[in-house]
Amino acid sequence: MNKDFQRWLNDYESRRTDPDRFRMPSTWHSSKYSLEDLSWDEIRNLPVPELGCSFGGACESLRKNWYKFKAQKREGDRGWDTILRINKIQRALGLEPLTEFRDGPPIEWVIQQLDLEEGFEQSGEELELRYEEDNQDLSEPSEIEGEDPEYAQLRKEERESALADAGIDPYESEEEKKEREQQSDIWF
Repeated sequence: MNKDFQRWLNDYESRRTDPDRFRMPSTWHSSKYSLEDLSWDEIRNLPVPELGCSFGGACESLRKNWYKFKAQKREGDRGWDTILRINKIQRALGLEPLTEFRDGPPIEWVIQQLDLEEGFEQSGEELELRYEEDNQDLSEPSEIEGEDPEYAQLRKEERESALADAGIDPYESEEEKKEREQQSDIWF
């Protein structure tokens, strides 16, 4: 056997038989739990009330959700529900900072959703729709930043034309709409 292999084998054997072989990864510093002075058996049995399980069960769930996320990415799914679940578990365990996913929603949005949805699960499609709604510009069509004024005018005219085709006056006030509806009710 060469020296490198012998060194690796000795190192492996010492790690395998070392009674203190489990060490929390340096990035796993919990802001909610003091884990440094506990053995893995004690850590595993710590209750996590936000998730309704123990710390060990939450770590196992976190591992499974990472596996699920990777499988979803291979299949072409965005996996936003899994992203939210991973960050929910990390937050419950006090593992900070939360994971920001390159292809996922911004971390600020994830934190906002976790704040809003304590104990409420949503599907991935609902999460994506809510993200798109949160980021959609609901202002007047002509107020798009950096848009050419001629395009804004054209878009405004097209909108007015579409509303007119549908029988809706875009400049009609709420009172006029109610009055028109009442008059149409009389005739039918």
